[in-house]
Amino acid sequence: MPTDSATAYETHAQAFMRARDTSTIGVDVIKAWCSNLPKKAKVIELACGAGYPVTRVLTEADLQVWAIDSSSTLLAEFAKRFPDVPAQCAKVQDSDFFGLQFDAVIAVGLIFLLSEAEQIALIHRVGKLLVPGGRFLFTAPVAACNWVDLTTGIPSQSLGRSAYETDLHAAGLRLSTELVDAGENYYYDAVRIGDIA
Repeated sequence: MPTDSATAYETHAQAFMRARDTSTIGVDVIKAWCSNLPKKAKVIELACGAGYPVTRVLTEADLQVWAIDSSSTLLAEFAKRFPDVPAQCAKVQDSDFFGLQFDAVIAVGLIFLLSEAEQIALIHRVGKLLVPGGRFLFTAPVAACNWVDLTTGIPSQSLGRSAYETDLHAAGLRLSTELVDAGENYYYDAVRIGDIA
């Protein structure tokens, strides 16, 4: 059995695409989030998969989008669907994030696939990626818990709302809004507060 999410999602890429391509869960939440971003905001999507439904919402909102995913199979399909969106095949732990700063970062269905140390490190990297006032939207259960990811069979972990709020604050971010979609997925919307040393 695959031991990390990158290997697991490449192994299960076709099944993942079939499930996500027809899903509208979370679309309303993401559309509302996009409506609060500046016109033509620069947004990077972490773990974009093949682009449906999240990238489609971002591009339809007329945002400037960049994308990262670790699965070459998913990114090949992504490139067909969104040829004008710069995409990088990399783990978020290893990405240079195109050497840019962004107005917003979105990570749906990603953070809980990482180890606790990797989650905290990613939150700190996002803090440095964002311009002051920039937004970070990610999903993870509100309760601290462990489970097995249905798509890949790999262990998953939510650090829980209290820990995420603490980690966000340490990274120069403030938890602004919390939302739940029709599939009962929990969204954390954080804002970058000022400059980070």
